Amino acid sequence: MRSHSAVAAAAAEGEGLKMRLKVHALVPMLAAVLALGTPLAAHHGDAAYAATPMEMKGCVVTEFDWMNPHSLIKFEYKTAAGDLQHWTMEIGSPPSMTLLGWSRTTLRAGDVITAYVYQARSGLLVGRTNKVILADGTLLADRDDSTPSRYGTTEAPK
Repeated sequence: MRSHSAVAAAAAEGEGLKMRLKVHALVPMLAAVLALGTPLAAHHGDAAYAATPMEMKGCVVTEFDWMNPHSLIKFEYKTAAGDLQHWTMEIGSPPSMTLLGWSRTTLRAGDVITAYVYQARSGLLVGRTNKVILADGTLLADRDDSTPSRYGTTEAPK
């Protein structure tokens, strides 16, 4: 029969083993959480976009998707050479854009707009919105004048 101290020692050793197993299980979980957080931190990098916005007049909205995390404006643009391009540009989240005067009904398919967009450096017909001018002259921006541009000190086209 084991003595009381032997039983206590065995129990303590068992508790120590459980603690080591918990720590060893925690390390991979912590590494996984950190790995998942890395792409999230990189999500809002600006290196993918041109430093100055393009101005495109006479764009025809084909779709306006009011959704998180970024709403999308899809439109057709006819180049000076007459080529029809199909563009997609993102704006901020609905809560932030509502504060700037946007709503889910701001744009409808068929609306004609002037789009100012920071095009993707890859050359794809996608980009980040600088501002949109509606047919009636209403100007809607992706930020207010008190918020510095994420794209540097370049003045937005007027």
